[in-house]
Amino acid sequence: MRLVLLLAALGLLFGVATAAPLPADTAVLRINRLPATGRFLLQKGWRYHAGDDPAWARPDFDDRAWDTLNPTRPRRAQPRAVQTGISWLRLRFRPGDSLRGHDLLVNFGELGAIEVYLNGQLVQRQGIINADPARVVPRGRFPQPGQAPAGGPAEQVLAVRYAPWQPPFLMGADRGPQLTAFLFSPQVFWQGQARERDNARIFLVLLGFSVMLALLHYAFYRYNPAQRANRYFARFALAAALASLGAYFNFTQPFDSLWTYLTVHVASNLLACMAGLWCVRALYALFHERPGRVYAGLWVWFAGAVLTQVLAPFHPTTGYLWAGLGVVINAEELRLTVRALRQRRRGAWIVAVGFAGGLLAALGYAGGILLSAPLLLQNLLIVNIFALPALGISLFLAREFALDAGLLQVKLAEVERLSAQTIAQEQEKQALLAQQNETLETQVAQRTGELQRSLTDLRATQAQLIQKEKMASLGELTAGIAHEIQNPLNFVNNFSEVSQELMEELEEEQAKSIRDAALEAELVSDLRQNLGKISHHGKRAAAIVKGMLEHSRTSTGERAPTDLNQLCEEYLRLAYQGLRAKDKTFNATLETDFAPGLPLVSVVGADVGRVLLNLLGNAFYAVQKRQQTGEAGYQPTVTVSTKQVGQQVEIRVADNGTGMPAAVQAKIFQPFFTTKPTGEGTGLGLSLSHDIIAQGHGGALTVASQEGKFTEFLISLPLN
Repeated sequence: MRLVLLLAALGLLFGVATAAPLPADTAVLRINRLPATGRFLLQKGWRYHAGDDPAWARPDFDDRAWDTLNPTRPRRAQPRAVQTGISWLRLRFRPGDSLRGHDLLVNFGELGAIEVYLNGQLVQRQGIINADPARVVPRGRFPQPGQAPAGGPAEQVLAVRYAPWQPPFLMGADRGPQLTAFLFSPQVFWQGQARERDNARIFLVLLGFSVMLALLHYAFYRYNPAQRANRYFARFALAAALASLGAYFNFTQPFDSLWTYLTVHVASNLLACMAGLWCVRALYALFHERPGRVYAGLWVWFAGAVLTQVLAPFHPTTGYLWAGLGVVINAEELRLTVRALRQRRRGAWIVAVGFAGGLLAALGYAGGILLSAPLLLQNLLIVNIFALPALGISLFLAREFALDAGLLQVKLAEVERLSAQTIAQEQEKQALLAQQNETLETQVAQRTGELQRSLTDLRATQAQLIQKEKMASLGELTAGIAHEIQNPLNFVNNFSEVSQELMEELEEEQAKSIRDAALEAELVSDLRQNLGKISHHGKRAAAIVKGMLEHSRTSTGERAPTDLNQLCEEYLRLAYQGLRAKDKTFNATLETDFAPGLPLVSVVGADVGRVLLNLLGNAFYAVQKRQQTGEAGYQPTVTVSTKQVGQQVEIRVADNGTGMPAAVQAKIFQPFFTTKPTGEGTGLGLSLSHDIIAQGHGGALTVASQEGKFTEFLISLPLN
């Protein structure tokens, strides 16, 4: 189709092709009658002269000195002067008596602009003439012919003022005729143009057919995107529709500009070929073939043909490229169809029938050209070349769509059956689930009661453990206090015995007749000193008992300003004496670093004392365990220090005992976590200590340790 459109356009643009050039006549051209076709090609008897002079249009001008030429020969075979600037061509002809009695029409075809004068009168103007070929505006499409009225002189003169058009970028224009001139019978001319327009309406049929296919298959694609062949075929139909519209315009529209005509003509060719490429792509998708190098090569060929069409629309190579591409496209379509038939693809015969019909239409079209068949028949065959394969593919896709729809109905029925079965099973499961829920609720109620009782027992046990921890702390404190009281009591006993001996000596001295006053005074002085020491150690024992009573009675939880240095020193001594009461062989170095002038801190003294007692007890336990390993040169050391940092008071309890690994440090404050053997600790000491400091006093209790090296607990208490 592309080659046909190109040849038809060039034929209309330049007229019919000429035979071998004939020698120009030097006499008047005689035309006795018109051929049976109703038109006569004026190719002999022309004279030309380069230049521009309006006097050359007069019929009485003597042009015998002008050179002769055949204007229907290709432009490149013409004299240089005719190709490059304005020139005049003149023809003297003598119509026969039968022709002089009828009106005639004269029409020209050329790539340029002309003014036609018949017997000195302007009868036709095409385009705009300019001395600069680059500024010449060529004629458009379907120019109005010139009138040659009946009854003219016996010898008539046809003068043509001609300016060639030089395309700025296009090549191949020099291969066409320089100028064609025809004498027409008016009836033949107008009927021919009307018939051409009527025959072009067949392209509107193809346009409507293609638009319908494009919409239909775009709808199919939207409904079922998985079938991509519908998308490609819709593109094929859309490109064919636009190509048909362009072809219709080419054959019917009187374009004022040659550029507009060429643009529509080239676009129509491109779209027609692109439709073939999309048709091939649709077949690839239709038969589940993967596009390969052949398809890529078709697009490369298409790009080359497009470039040639734009740069050289009049060159024969352009037509050969389009024709060759059309042949290769048809061959690839035939290959895919035959392959699908061999593979027994479902419904491939429908596509094969469509292409067979298109092939028969193409053969008929070729035969029509050879036999000069009517243009209407040729156009019908062109439409069938496109329509029959498209119809075959469309019917194939429609059949596939129908089969898919039928299969979908079957699957839908199966889905409905399975849905009903699933609903029945779901209802059965719901009933079973309701029954299980009732059973579960009963079991949950029973388990909840059991858990509640277990929780009550657990809380009671936890309270007992906490009380046990407190009692253990109190026991350690009591042991330390008892050990502390033992020393003052020993002093009291010893000084009491000495005082009794002194009294006995004093009584003996007083019973003597001769009394030694100095001795009595010395005995009284010693007795007074002993009584002072007894009083001192008694008060010391009383203070220790008083502290024990304060620790043992229930705390009211009220805060009071407390000297933390004194509290730390007291509990350090008590903790140490408590451990010594259990193990007489244990000795450790006690180091203190109390900050002088430390402000009083509002705390619950008994609670903070319990924390200190727990931390110090752990420190003495750690150094004792390391000492038991028999490490050479090891000296157990426990250090207590205080320091004010900003609005915080820090108490540090450090030891050089066994230390703790990182995993133990992460869990050390968790309830019931202990590193001591079973029976030696409840795991609540540090947990309760952390709660007393963090929750009870708004402070912080942290630990830093290195296994086998040291452990340091840091108590931070706010001043306010």
